[in-house]
Amino acid sequence: MDVGVGLPNTVVGVTRRELLDWAVRAEELGASSVACVDRLVYPSWDTLTALAAAAAVTERVDLLASVLVAPLRTNTALLAKQVQTVDALSEGRLVLGVGVGRRPDDYERSGVDFHRRGRVLDATLTELAGFAAGEVGPGGTPTRVLVGGQSEATLRRLATHGEGWIAAAGLGGWAGALEFADRVRQAWTRPGKPRLVATVYTAGGPDPLDRAAEYVHAYYGFLGAAKASELAAHVLTDRARLVEARDKLAAAGFDELVLLPTSARLDDLEPLAHLLSTT
Repeated sequence: MDVGVGLPNTVVGVTRRELLDWAVRAEELGASSVACVDRLVYPSWDTLTALAAAAAVTERVDLLASVLVAPLRTNTALLAKQVQTVDALSEGRLVLGVGVGRRPDDYERSGVDFHRRGRVLDATLTELAGFAAGEVGPGGTPTRVLVGGQSEATLRRLATHGEGWIAAAGLGGWAGALEFADRVRQAWTRPGKPRLVATVYTAGGPDPLDRAAEYVHAYYGFLGAAKASELAAHVLTDRARLVEARDKLAAAGFDELVLLPTSARLDDLEPLAHLLSTT
């Protein structure tokens, strides 16, 4: 099973040096990919821009948008140009995860109807696939597309777009992710089998519980303090739970596990190092 790691692009206050050092160290450790979570109304680093920066300092790892809230980018030609640019900078390493997101404020600031976001994503995926190589950017739109979400619409999108599904398995979503993975496989009618990727939150270093709580309360604070505390308890902070999660997902047929960080400190890469050393 491949093991990737998220970049700390949603950690408040992360610096350029921290972001780049994280990408370099992740590749040195043997990560299969570095990933970026996507939000608009939050002091985070833009997903595609951060992945472009990571492309410049790495040579091997995949660059995973996990997931890009594509309906917020209503100029599909511009989005295609940005995606093609990152893919060209990385010499074909971009994996484009796409989804609809769940934050109404992101849509309000973008001037996009939150209730039509699924239809907007459908149109965006169709348009992205239609751009010929060299039409608006330096190459063709990447074919390595993963669809996020956990609905009938997700299954419908997988029938025509991309190479597989990306699951938000962490923060208590295990049962739903494993169940939906079975539905993805059953609904798959294209050649081969769907690629299955799961994301979970982890924390390392000498104070993992504090890191988990600080990050989750900042990022998910809009849900209220009680709910944020509940979610923080699901962050994987000990090695036994980490290995158990990896093995459970591997047994369920997942191809890659991506560990999302809760800080920008390099010792928060300890969960990645441990999993890679026990593979």
